[in-house]
Amino acid sequence: MPATIIEREFTREADCCAAVAWWNYWDHEHVDVLHDTSYVDMQVLYEDRRMAVVLHTFRVPLFRFLKSQSISTMIMEDAETLRLYNVGLFAIPSLTTIRIREDRPDHCVFTMNYKFVLRGWRKLLAPLLGRLIARWNAQVWEEDLPLKLRRQKMLRHGFRDFVGMPERIADRGQAGPLEFKLPLARVPDSPVNAFRQRLEAGK
Repeated sequence: MPATIIEREFTREADCCAAVAWWNYWDHEHVDVLHDTSYVDMQVLYEDRRMAVVLHTFRVPLFRFLKSQSISTMIMEDAETLRLYNVGLFAIPSLTTIRIREDRPDHCVFTMNYKFVLRGWRKLLAPLLGRLIARWNAQVWEEDLPLKLRRQKMLRHGFRDFVGMPERIADRGQAGPLEFKLPLARVPDSPVNAFRQRLEAGK
């Protein structure tokens, strides 16, 4: 029998530039801190200038006392499109497509499309899965939005990662396009690197 594909799409807007919006998706360090009701741990297994392979440990929906894992491959397809291929709970494969369009300065339209492929007994999950996707998307969006807006404000005031604010108040301004470049810089002992470092060290 053919597989059942559950698809949901959501459109949202935020007062931030595309560089900030993409930073939020690729900033793996914030996930298990800001979204701690859903995620327990986040580990980056591989990353380069356009992709990352990430291992998530998360709480099972509806049964928060249980934990499971999923593995995701994130690919920056072009300047406006991210595709995320995931195999997660119950070995259900999914494809998430994120499109971010900066329709005017420091304002973006987000289109988030989710497709889950259900086979065999997993088809029984179809009605529940559709509702869970909507709830999960709304929760993550609300948790992330203040982070986007705060970073947008700080970057426009001249903040730079690992440097801070300009000393002189007169220098605290940043006009024009803001930069986004992969992979994002992080401190060498960042917890999201821990598992990869152990694998590479053979420990």
